Amino acid sequence: MKIEDQKFAERVLKHLLIGSQIDGLKFGINSSTTLLYFTNYNRKDDGDFVLNIETNWTVYPEACDTYPSSEGEVPFNTEEQHFKHIWDIRRQKVVNVQLDTVSPHLIISLESGRVLFVNGYDPNYECWQLGDPFGGVDWLLVATPGGDIAIWCPSEFE
Repeated sequence: MKIEDQKFAERVLKHLLIGSQIDGLKFGINSSTTLLYFTNYNRKDDGDFVLNIETNWTVYPEACDTYPSSEGEVPFNTEEQHFKHIWDIRRQKVVNVQLDTVSPHLIISLESGRVLFVNGYDPNYECWQLGDPFGGVDWLLVATPGGDIAIWCPSEFE
């Protein structure tokens, strides 16, 4: 992942997610797919986004010095454990968002100090996508195969 892509993606992620909270959850067709709904109740426009996770993820009780570098290093969680993680962080506001420097591992810090970590590297598949569920404005970020990131956003966003 190019450093300029990482920095731009982080600016977009911060714009979209800081101040929002996890406001919903949907489990996908199999146990490896989870959809998290983020809502920012203080914004009239661009207030709702969905994070579609198709890889391993977990919640850490606090920020770490180092995070997993691959899917296999992410602690395994059952579907029940995933639900408990989300239950424990529901309605907590996002205070920071960052990407790992090598791959687009998604690191979302919450007001409680907990951290939602989503693996961002797979050689063959997309790991996660964040976008507008209603298609009102063209916001979409995708952790693409091979550890890169693709970004679509309105042309006026800088």
